[in-house]
Amino acid sequence: MAVRLSTSTCIHERVRWGAEVFYTCEDSIRACAQAGYKILDINFATYSRGTLPMTQPDWEEWVKRTKETADALGIEWYQGHAHFYDWVAVDPADLDWHEELIRRSIIGAGIMGVKWLVIHPGTVRDETWYSYQKSLAANLEAFRRYGELAARHNVGIAIENMIESIVNRRYCSSVEELLELHAELDDPLFGICWDTGHAHLSKVDQSAALRQIGGRLKALHIDDNRGERDEHFAPYFGTIEWEPILDTLAEIGFDGCFTFEIHNFTNGLPDGLHAPCLRFTYELGTFMVDAIRQKQRG
Repeated sequence: MAVRLSTSTCIHERVRWGAEVFYTCEDSIRACAQAGYKILDINFATYSRGTLPMTQPDWEEWVKRTKETADALGIEWYQGHAHFYDWVAVDPADLDWHEELIRRSIIGAGIMGVKWLVIHPGTVRDETWYSYQKSLAANLEAFRRYGELAARHNVGIAIENMIESIVNRRYCSSVEELLELHAELDDPLFGICWDTGHAHLSKVDQSAALRQIGGRLKALHIDDNRGERDEHFAPYFGTIEWEPILDTLAEIGFDGCFTFEIHNFTNGLPDGLHAPCLRFTYELGTFMVDAIRQKQRG
């Protein structure tokens, strides 16, 4: 199967940098479909905050209604994004609730028919600073637990690369750690999600990293930034050099979805500009996917 274009529902959530979600998930699905998208990424993380639908007692019914909306429009769900939280900063009293929201994300992905659910690895610190050994052990325990549930719901789990900085060491920012965790899990249920914006901030050679990941690459978060913050802009609006990445995706035979995670390209817009800008992202994505396909055809 050739690489295909998709986008996260987060592309159509907020207006004018508002803190509150302006559009419903159903609004987002319809807007993306109207722009031309036929494959979407369900962003459970957005709807797992505050009092939004994934936090409510009837969350499963909400997921089913969301699927019905998508089904009526002929939308396919290739990947999704689970709820996430900061392992270092979390209040221990809230830990069980955060894990419940991840559990709901996995079950929800099964209901939606999501093939790959992206889950963030966490970071563990010891009495000094960052602990590699404790981070590896804790992630193995967590992902094995997630995997048991995901297997029952026919969902694959894609582990995402994180952001490395001088002041904020995060586990799985390095390709070496990401590949080791994947290898230790030793189960085809698990794959890797590559976030281009995270890698750019970590100053990773993305082509070399993607070659190392190879066939373990199951999901993409395609986004751009200017090398200072995780801005989630559309490609070519930051400082990532895209052509080597497109060439490498073709080289390694990637045949999954080229998925935009570019909410900050649209979140600052007024409502009336969302539709034309969504259409532009579809055309931009089509251009990039076509470039990959042409390279794959030789």
